[in-house]
Amino acid sequence: MLNYIFSALFCLVSLTAVAQTSPDVYLFEIKTSPTTLEVLSGKNISQNPKYDNQPSFYDENTVLYSRTEDSLTAIGIYEISTQEASVLTDEPNSGFFSPQRLPETDRVVAVRQDSEGRQRLAVYDFKTKAFQKLLDSSQVGYFSFYDKDTFIASVLVPNQMDLYSGHISKQNLKMIMNNVGRSLQKVPKSKSLSYTVVNEDQNLDLYVLDLSVDEPTSYFVCELPIGRQDYTWLDENRILVGSGDSLFVYDLFGEPAWEFLVSLNKYQLTNITRISISPDGKHLALAAEPVE
Repeated sequence: MLNYIFSALFCLVSLTAVAQTSPDVYLFEIKTSPTTLEVLSGKNISQNPKYDNQPSFYDENTVLYSRTEDSLTAIGIYEISTQEASVLTDEPNSGFFSPQRLPETDRVVAVRQDSEGRQRLAVYDFKTKAFQKLLDSSQVGYFSFYDKDTFIASVLVPNQMDLYSGHISKQNLKMIMNNVGRSLQKVPKSKSLSYTVVNEDQNLDLYVLDLSVDEPTSYFVCELPIGRQDYTWLDENRILVGSGDSLFVYDLFGEPAWEFLVSLNKYQLTNITRISISPDGKHLALAAEPVE
């Protein structure tokens, strides 16, 4: 595989600024081994001229994402087995971002943005068909849950985001780090969460937060490619990022470098950002801009 040198301008983007572009959500059937990733098929599953982004997997068969129509950003759903698309929410004067399954439950948690621009963690109950605030005191930008109670969040403050850890049951937040990125992930098959920090060169360093000890401890893993903000864990040992129309991988047990993995140019997409892997490892969802 070939080493790849990235060059781009890095900037932190708030949820409202992201909507300046019009990405779509793409779904790929994949096959992986400890050293390879093969893309078997793929397609645009959102098919929407407005903002579609932030895909995640509710389960092996269901993709969640943020979908904007008629100036409202709702939670979109795509069922892989039936190829059916729908919208989970239709709440006036609100927007929903970063939808994810709340671990150990059948509920969906998201950042709910109200008409005044406040962003709060909220959870959707399929029985009551309503959202309920989980955390009412902080301007949450992005988040990742370790279990149904424990999470980390990038909280919006003037000119940057800061990282906090928290517990829903205690309604508390604890500062971890200043000036962090937006991509927060659960590390597969581990007791860890990962996050990024803006370094001296204004690029992003990736850290793992170990929650298996009494006092959670952070460990440096690698620097993301220049200009990249988003990543996902392909498995517990490999990290995946997108750049342009291609995917690149960093293997914790390989050479300390990002290496080219696969090109997706035949799917007519570019500017890959958010990436998510299904729980069974058979599908990959990503946000990218369609090539006209």
